[in-house]
Amino acid sequence: MIRLKTIHGLTGPLRYMVTICALLLLVFVGCSYAGVAPRSSDVPSSSLQSLSPWKPTNAIQFTPMSDDEATALRSEGLATEAVGYGLTDAPQVALIRWTSHADWGQMMAQCLQDAGFNVQGAGSTILFPDGVGPAQQSALNLASYVCDSKYSMHPKYTQPFTADQFGVWYDYDVEWLVPCLATLGVTVSTAPTRETFIAQGLQNGSPDWDPFGEAGAEFSASWQKDLLLNQTCPAYPSPQYMWG
Repeated sequence: MIRLKTIHGLTGPLRYMVTICALLLLVFVGCSYAGVAPRSSDVPSSSLQSLSPWKPTNAIQFTPMSDDEATALRSEGLATEAVGYGLTDAPQVALIRWTSHADWGQMMAQCLQDAGFNVQGAGSTILFPDGVGPAQQSALNLASYVCDSKYSMHPKYTQPFTADQFGVWYDYDVEWLVPCLATLGVTVSTAPTRETFIAQGLQNGSPDWDPFGEAGAEFSASWQKDLLLNQTCPAYPSPQYMWG
């Protein structure tokens, strides 16, 4: 399954939901994490020497999604989300701007903070340090719907990957993500060939090899570690390289 939106503190590391609905229907409440935000001293000293920004060797061609198509897909996604949240009369909320895997978490966190929730965000992940109790669930459902309406992830990021996209994803994981994870002290399994990775992705929707998921299993014990992982070693390269 594709790396997508994560809500930590509510669901644990549900990092690979293909649709928003799949994420929402798995939400439960009551988890909490004690502590403070991650500090630079929490990271091995080697990771403080930032890696050079990653760029693909070969750029790929993208088929642009029209504004009308994106708007229609957004409406469909929000309708599904409203059902998942149990909103029988979901409000109509104007889009402020599109987001991507790089900034959805940050924008959602800011919006939910304005609604009164203690939230941290990074990449396509939002984290609830204190958890969310049953008494807050209805308010959170509504606030999440409103915030996701304002800062919807562009539908192009949730479509099935092409062979070229799987190829870029593999190159990023091998060339940049695995070395980045090593700075956090994480050793992952051996990568398959590029051809195998792409073939598995096209057949199953996601390859078997998932170094970010392997690291996530180690970093899911606390929201601080999960946030550190997402901030230090993003699950995806810069959106321009995989989605245009």
